[in-house]
Amino acid sequence: MRRLRQTAAERVLALAALLCIAFGGSVAHAQSDPFALPSGMTARSASAQSGPGLTEIVVDGETRVRLVDLAWHNGVLTIDADAARAAGLPVSDGARDKVPLDSLRIAKWSFDPRRQRLEVQLLRKSDRGNMIDLSRAPRQDGVSAPLTAVRIDYDLTGTVAKGRSGVGGYADVMIVRGNTSISSGFQFTSSPGPGVSRLTRLDTSLDIMLPRSGLTITAGDMISAGGQSQRALRLGGFRIASDYSLRPDLVTSPLPAFTGQVSVPTGVEVISGDQRYKLGDIEPGEFTVRNVPANNGRGEVSVIVRDSLGREVIQDTRFYVSRSLLAPGLREFAVNIGFVRRRYGVRSNDYGPLAGSAYYRRGLSSRLTVEGTAEWTPGLINVGARGDLVLGGFAMVTAELRYSRDQDAGLSGSLTHVGLESVGRGFSMRVSATLPSAGYRDVASKNGDPPRPREFLGQISYNLKGSTQFQLTASRQERRFDPRYPFFEPRVDLVTGSFRTQVRPGIDFFANAGYRSGASRSYTVWGGISVQLGGGRSAQTSASGGSASPFSAGAGYYRHASEVQPIGYAAEAMTGPNTRLAGTLTYRSPIGRFETQAEYVGGNVGLRGNARGTLLLAGGKLFARNQSGGSYALVRTGDVDGVTVLRENRSAGMTSSKGLLLVENIPPQVPLTFDIDADKLPSTAMARATKVRIVVPRHAVGLVTLDVIRFRPQLLLVTDPQGANLPTGTILIARPSGERIMVGFDGIVEYNGASADLELEQPLESGAACVFNLRLIKPPVPGAPISPAVCSIRLPEELVERTGAPGRTKGASRRIPPRDNTRGKGQSAERTRH
Repeated sequence: MRRLRQTAAERVLALAALLCIAFGGSVAHAQSDPFALPSGMTARSASAQSGPGLTEIVVDGETRVRLVDLAWHNGVLTIDADAARAAGLPVSDGARDKVPLDSLRIAKWSFDPRRQRLEVQLLRKSDRGNMIDLSRAPRQDGVSAPLTAVRIDYDLTGTVAKGRSGVGGYADVMIVRGNTSISSGFQFTSSPGPGVSRLTRLDTSLDIMLPRSGLTITAGDMISAGGQSQRALRLGGFRIASDYSLRPDLVTSPLPAFTGQVSVPTGVEVISGDQRYKLGDIEPGEFTVRNVPANNGRGEVSVIVRDSLGREVIQDTRFYVSRSLLAPGLREFAVNIGFVRRRYGVRSNDYGPLAGSAYYRRGLSSRLTVEGTAEWTPGLINVGARGDLVLGGFAMVTAELRYSRDQDAGLSGSLTHVGLESVGRGFSMRVSATLPSAGYRDVASKNGDPPRPREFLGQISYNLKGSTQFQLTASRQERRFDPRYPFFEPRVDLVTGSFRTQVRPGIDFFANAGYRSGASRSYTVWGGISVQLGGGRSAQTSASGGSASPFSAGAGYYRHASEVQPIGYAAEAMTGPNTRLAGTLTYRSPIGRFETQAEYVGGNVGLRGNARGTLLLAGGKLFARNQSGGSYALVRTGDVDGVTVLRENRSAGMTSSKGLLLVENIPPQVPLTFDIDADKLPSTAMARATKVRIVVPRHAVGLVTLDVIRFRPQLLLVTDPQGANLPTGTILIARPSGERIMVGFDGIVEYNGASADLELEQPLESGAACVFNLRLIKPPVPGAPISPAVCSIRLPEELVERTGAPGRTKGASRRIPPRDNTRGKGQSAERTRH
């Protein structure tokens, strides 16, 4: 009854409150609700007031710490100019006091009067989602796990001809670990020429690569790195040079870019060449698309902007791409110093005077790259400057000027080089002129090479629908007389024309004609047909003739050896001044490439045999491989064989009897993921964490360790010293692996009988341990009861030494009488207590 009376009273009070609100109880309402609107408030009257005052502001989803002052003025919401600047809104410098929000250059704004909250979205300025870079850098999260390896690349050849035989070969020996390598090359011949040794050392060098900096340091024999017009030198010394092949994530050449404006949320797409890229949606404001993939030469990028109504607006921009240009802000350099090497391949150690050279290139913009070069040797200095400039979007012009001073000869000279190129998918042209003066010298000519000739080059090419190509080239070389090279002709003119077309799919016709004038004049004509027969097979027939060579014709049938088709062969026949018949048989095995050839020429028969490959000593094992020249990954799956390894989700091979697999042709400095194929995992193996992502340096061997172990499940009944089963959930630690194993129901535990573990240990609170000796457990018998095991108590060594218990010295043990633990099955177990 009391509960009913209380409920009735509450209903009467509620009814009284409603009556008060309905008949003028505004004062009471205002006192009970501090956020109530004043009487008569409307949207029009709210706009006429000066509020709302201090307000929270959110810009691009980020809440600012400071509040801003808002006010309504003639129905327009205004904001304090200084507060707007502090919040990051685009307010003109001369604005003071209150400025209308609608006058600001922003994408949109909204005001929530109930929450006193102003939300503003700024116009994008090619930032956030409006900056689209199509040259997405590859993931650089691979780890480096280098192995020390010895690598030998060899190429051996034996010949028999005209009753004589000979053997020759080449070998390059390298010791490599990660980014550091020491290498030396040798060549051998059984029949050396006059003044030539049977064994000749070629290049010996120490190379250190610095991938993060994009640099290579070389000490020893090398070829100098220089500018595009510097002649390279063989030196024995030191070199530090840029090497952007170590940075596959870096875009080194300027690629097309586009900047535009949109006023509403817009979808954007790009068309470059034959490719169309859907880039997604952008926000109002400025947007930029950078590094659009493009081929060398002229091109056009079309940007398609699609508004919220689906209407398309297409904007085009022209560009010119050249590998001779550097991306803006990117620099490239090299410094070389050493002794000039002479008679390379003839003498092992023949070094001349000291010489040095350097160059520096920098991309000033997407259209201009500049270069400075210098070289020196005793008595000579040579310096130069070069620039590559894109003209509009259709051509690139090159200009270079060099100066030299030869003090020994008392000569000064200059070299001028100018060039113009315009490369396109259809029409392309190149013209250039290199004009050295009579006194011009560089380090190469100072040390034995012929002086630079005057050169003129012109080339025109035309591609029609990708199946027909025509090219015409004309060149002239003019040399001044040099007593060191009396056989050089003073002037040589060359004109060549080539034509190629596809008669039908798989059948190509090609022709070439050339004219040469110098000490004498001559012309040549050559043409033929090539047929692709499929399956790696092809056939070719050709004929040639000219004023200096009689007519000849030939035909050939070929099948190229590959990984899919390891056996290749070729048969060739030629008729003319000397009849030639030749046959070649090639076998491309995993351990090397072997080739034999028989040839009949002018009544003589010759035989040749060749073997090429790589020997690699890494991870304690010697591997033989077909010579690839790339990097390697040595995959180790413990000692488990028959494990299928995946490389980027594709099969890379199966591990050998020692759990090893050598994977070749690894792209250097590119992160790759290795894993195992779980569906093909042997039944006697267990894989845990197996996915590994690695980066292998150039020519190096990287170690890939996949956590695979042999597994033979074995059940064991574990009991304490009193014979009671260990409780379910008890954690045992396998020694020495440290693997944690949980006890199941009825004291049953499953452990890996194929592992090298010797004990199962249960740590106790006292510091002692309950130990199960796995060496005393007999192998299970099919159908027999599960073997019981009784633990022995192992005291910590410090406790044994402190107590000095009789008969329990360090390392001693005593026998405990066996206790029946078979629960009525008549079996017993033996226990040992330390």
